[in-house]
Amino acid sequence: MTKTLAIRIDESLLETFDAAAEQAGRSRSEAVRDALELWLRQRAIAEKVKRHKEGYQRHPVSADEFTPLLQAQTWPK
Repeated sequence: MTKTLAIRIDESLLETFDAAAEQAGRSRSEAVRDALELWLRQRAIAEKVKRHKEGYQRHPVSADEFTPLLQAQTWPK
């Protein structure tokens, strides 16, 4: 099911957006949906990064945490 959305947007931004959508071969509606989906994905990624950072702040990496892994690696000569 789709819904109709009415928004207010600066005229110059709309002109730039419409030109970009036309260049991409997308309708205004398709381009707006693409932009909204991209924005939502970016927000989800930013939230994951924030949680990841907070986790490392609560439980910092110890100096020797990766030593066993690094010692097990063999490098080609």
